[in-house]
Amino acid sequence: MRDTTSSLLGRSTLTTSVLDDVASTSAEIDGDAQHDSRVTIRRLAAEGLLDLGLPGSAGSYSDQIHVLSDLASVCMTTAFTAWSHRMTVEYLVVHGADADRTEIVRRADRVGSTALAGTFRAAAGVSEIPVTVSPSATGRTANGFLSWASNLHADTIVVTGVQDETTGRRSLVSFDLGRAGVEVLPITGLLALDGSKSGAMRLSNVELVGGDDLRSPFEDFIADVRPKFLLFQTAFIVGLVSASLGNLDDLRGPAVALQSEVDEVRAEWRRLVTLLSEGGLALDRGERPDLRDVLRLRLNASHLATHATRLELAVRGGSAYLAGSATARRVREALFLPVQSPTEAQLRWELGASA
Repeated sequence: MRDTTSSLLGRSTLTTSVLDDVASTSAEIDGDAQHDSRVTIRRLAAEGLLDLGLPGSAGSYSDQIHVLSDLASVCMTTAFTAWSHRMTVEYLVVHGADADRTEIVRRADRVGSTALAGTFRAAAGVSEIPVTVSPSATGRTANGFLSWASNLHADTIVVTGVQDETTGRRSLVSFDLGRAGVEVLPITGLLALDGSKSGAMRLSNVELVGGDDLRSPFEDFIADVRPKFLLFQTAFIVGLVSASLGNLDDLRGPAVALQSEVDEVRAEWRRLVTLLSEGGLALDRGERPDLRDVLRLRLNASHLATHATRLELAVRGGSAYLAGSATARRVREALFLPVQSPTEAQLRWELGASA
């Protein structure tokens, strides 16, 4: 029997047809920069699967974890783009000010992009926020460079942090990519995720209006969203691991020499899934999981994904080494995790600084 995340987390509300459709496009979204991931995001949003746990939703944060895990078990890149949108929904529903913009993103009429890598680094004390705001004749303008974000379609709504050049005050804003002064610099030729519409953004005298500001103070926003951000990332990582584990049952021939290592990976996966489930339940109770615990969970999950996909490659053999194989795709997807924000270096730095 295949060992999947649903066996420990509980089956998500994703239908078999949705998972089959996602699986059928996994190779395309992995390597085709022209793939439009909005189609799947809008389908998931229409079925109420990308705002679970939020006011007005019948579901819970635990349900959202299940959905992201199940998506990643057939295509981590799809889960990644869904995660980026889901985090933007979280920011706007819980902390946003513009009700119309919030509902547009919640329905996925326009897709969301979480562009907070630099903001989280600044909150952790690693660097300064890369976007500054200054007074202008009509209000305020934003200038800066965001080195990485995904879901960068022409009509995407972005959320990022800014710092006032005059007062030093830090805050959060949202804006659309079509606004004057926003330049998207696409990044293609990635090892995986070419269909995720990833790239950099240069902001040059971008006019900000009152409705762009999120209402929560910077520190409150960070304290609320960072554990959710990390737990949802961990959700799609353990989903990726579950897919590799599904190919490591019933070892035969020379592969039986790897059985003890497979057992160790499976045991660690079960441990991390239990911790992830506990984190989801804490969110459901309105509690904030300890940030240090969640940072460690995210780091350990990334390590496990690298281990599990390498082991799958060793067991499956030469056929899995073909670039178009599902195993090779999972290996590439796992290679993204050490560089995804928070990077492995940042996770280790934060854990060391808080020891």
